Amino acid sequence: MLPSSRSRPAALTAVTTIGAVTTIGAAAAAVAVPAAARADTAQTAIVTTDCTSSRLQETVVNRTSSATTFTLTWPGMGTWTASVAAGDSGHFFFTKPSGTPYTLHTTTPQGLDQTDTGTLDCSNALTARAAMDCGSTHRLRLILDNRSPAARTFTVAWPGRSGSPWTVTVPAGSGDDTLYWTVPDGTPYTFQASSGTWNRTLSGTSGCGLGSGRPGMNAQTVLTTSTVIDGLGTAAKSVRIPALAVANDGTVVAAMDARVDGSADLGGGTNDIQVAMVRSTDGGATFSTPKIIAHAPTTSEGYGDPSLLVDRTTGKIFCFFTYSPKPGVGYAGSTAGDTSATATTNTHIRYVTSADGGATWSAATDLNPQVRDTAWAGMFASSGHGVQLASGRLVQPIVYHDADGDHASNIYSDDHGATWHNGTTAGTGVNESKIIQRSTGRVAQNMRSNAGGNRWYATAADVTAPYGTAWNSGLIDPGCNGDEISYLTPISGAPALTNVALHSNNAATGRTDLTVRLSRDDGSSWPQEALLKPGAAGYSTMAVLPDGSVADLYEIGDTGGIVFTRFTVPWLAP
Repeated sequence: MLPSSRSRPAALTAVTTIGAVTTIGAAAAAVAVPAAARADTAQTAIVTTDCTSSRLQETVVNRTSSATTFTLTWPGMGTWTASVAAGDSGHFFFTKPSGTPYTLHTTTPQGLDQTDTGTLDCSNALTARAAMDCGSTHRLRLILDNRSPAARTFTVAWPGRSGSPWTVTVPAGSGDDTLYWTVPDGTPYTFQASSGTWNRTLSGTSGCGLGSGRPGMNAQTVLTTSTVIDGLGTAAKSVRIPALAVANDGTVVAAMDARVDGSADLGGGTNDIQVAMVRSTDGGATFSTPKIIAHAPTTSEGYGDPSLLVDRTTGKIFCFFTYSPKPGVGYAGSTAGDTSATATTNTHIRYVTSADGGATWSAATDLNPQVRDTAWAGMFASSGHGVQLASGRLVQPIVYHDADGDHASNIYSDDHGATWHNGTTAGTGVNESKIIQRSTGRVAQNMRSNAGGNRWYATAADVTAPYGTAWNSGLIDPGCNGDEISYLTPISGAPALTNVALHSNNAATGRTDLTVRLSRDDGSSWPQEALLKPGAAGYSTMAVLPDGSVADLYEIGDTGGIVFTRFTVPWLAP
């Protein structure tokens, strides 16, 4: 279900109503218009056209020390207001077809008087990027992305190559990666891609690694349903739910569900789900053999939905997961009341830790007595990763269900994980979420809506402070666990603050087209994006590697495997 109407700003509700009566334009990358140049002022409006989400969007930013009201007028369309807290932002968005001209006039009582005009133009929202498949498969691949309002035919030439040129027709709002070449490492290539008036030339040398002149993204499958897992002695019939972190020494640690008997979630089927892990000590070029790092005492008890969190001060890695005590007791089958570590009527949050970069792990600690409220029924740790705030506080997002529905929240620790406490509720009618700390020090919760459609946000001064009204971000989402992270390289000590963020999710109406976006203004706009995986893809999670490249770990359905990608920021935002 959607978040309740009381959680929607009146201005946002009005704008959404206007968008609903227009023709939906096809998807394309978010492109900032000139207002973005004024994003460093105390109050401003940033206008973007996001064809991927079929939106014309205005983000209003209040960097003053007092709350204010922004008034937006679109002559001939209407007037709307948004109340924005100090150091926070608000959003208006309109669903419009490509080619729509706009004039947006924005004012505040403090004197902001800004007019932005332009045209939502998605006619040539096309991209082409080269990538490498690594691991057991080894080939050069071209990713074509069509976010224009109609199907487009791409012509791709590789001068001097047998079979060149090739043509590929890509539906509107979709991608394609069916063009690939098995060539020796070190093979020079030049791709000339065109469609109508649009054209791009890509040159480089084939080979894995992200060195100069190579394709800017590598991908390799790290776990499949045919991989024998150490500690299990067999392959799992389903592998899902990726988690990702980078230790202080640069070791890449990835965890995921090994669903031994089938694809059922915790509490379903036989309930035999265990937490598997792979790790890399060479920046993700190669990975260890998958092994089980956490399993319940019996195979009718399940451990799943892992989330990794690194304490940068101590170097300790936490792997949170959800415990289902028996078949039939999952998130949906839990009952309120029992908060003991031995409760068999509801799900628990547990964790294991590693002090050596994931080489070895502790026994499990149960958090039911510390964080479960007696009114909660289902409860689980939101998979992927937690964060450490600049204060040193450790934060792990959670989901819980009570009489009012599903809620996104967090648990936190101020003593390096010795004790854990409940934070405030970030949203209702939502599910898995990620938390990020903005450059202002405020936290933002990026949430999956139960109804799908778009991501939802809420912000607060801290995880112990009240969150403001949740709002619809306009970022398209099919109702799938996505990710948002700060662009910070992993180093010892409490993290710094930055206004650069990355967002990863399925930018489509279904679990397809895994897309990563880049923001340089605290998530106010996402002007650059790249399609990582056309076609089927699901949950995803990210981490910044020591060399500044970015890793994205994602699943392909229940049986398609867990895939590790790494890419450079210039590849994402050329």
